[in-house]
Amino acid sequence: MKSSEISLSSIELTALLEAALSKNASLRFQVKGFSMSPFIKNKDIVTISPILNSVIGFGKIAAFRHPVNKRLVIHRIISSNGRHYLIKGDRIFSSDGFIPKENILGCVSRIERNNKRIYFGLGPERIIIAFLSRIRVLSLIFWVWRLMPVYARNSIKGVLGY
Repeated sequence: MKSSEISLSSIELTALLEAALSKNASLRFQVKGFSMSPFIKNKDIVTISPILNSVIGFGKIAAFRHPVNKRLVIHRIISSNGRHYLIKGDRIFSSDGFIPKENILGCVSRIERNNKRIYFGLGPERIIIAFLSRIRVLSLIFWVWRLMPVYARNSIKGVLGY
């Protein structure tokens, strides 16, 4: 860890995020985990903006306080029924369940990776991503990709140009 970095627990980060958002300010920090990969990867920098600046809705990536363990989670909204939102990590098979609106702290407004801004997953394509995630096709694709032999994955990457 660099001397200019501060390591916070999930609960401390949640409190800091809530404080920033209550002042109508955004907060930028590095994420840990793989549940949103490849759209948000481990060690990406995300900016969470207040809900006032972004509409909560289908396909948006929300930062929320988990109702059971109170930890900060960043996952995609895949459905809603008015006051509750069904939220799920793109790479995970099961959802987080219906999360009350009051537990949603803000939405991801920016993703940075290797000092470059990442747009894919936040634009209109988020609707398709959310739909595929909702019907669990997206997590199935990731598991198939993971089980595929390395030489096959490299061949596909070559064809796709990355």
